[in-house]
Amino acid sequence: MPPVHANYRHKAAIILLVVLSGCGVLNLFWHGIRSYTDLPEKDPVTIHETRIAQLTPILPASGDVGYVTTVENDRIFAAEKSFTNVEFLAQYVLTQYTLAPRIVRNSPDLPLVVGNFIDGPPAPGFLRKNSLIPLKDLGDGLVLYLREKKP
Repeated sequence: MPPVHANYRHKAAIILLVVLSGCGVLNLFWHGIRSYTDLPEKDPVTIHETRIAQLTPILPASGDVGYVTTVENDRIFAAEKSFTNVEFLAQYVLTQYTLAPRIVRNSPDLPLVVGNFIDGPPAPGFLRKNSLIPLKDLGDGLVLYLREKKP
């Protein structure tokens, strides 16, 4: 028959293991809660979606709309291929996602064009060159343009 205190040591080891494991889990849980309060109230994707969603009631329910931004349209995908700047591509893709089921074309050659100028206003002469007339300025660099038909 084994000694009596060996049985107690076994039970004490199990209890100690459970208590220490529980303390570790509670500590991780507490640090998780504390770090969660340091997170920003809104993430960049939510901020962009909220900005772009202002266009939803103005645009037709479906169809194609154009898209312009601070850089020329052909440079949006060129910069992404070399991984030098994916910010403009991310803005374009998020705009497409937010305005779905509409198709956002990376071109100023459509009757309605979304202008997403987060880095400042378009270059001088940009609107005239692309025959764009501001239809609605929603602020914060977001403008809906009407493309003027050329004779």
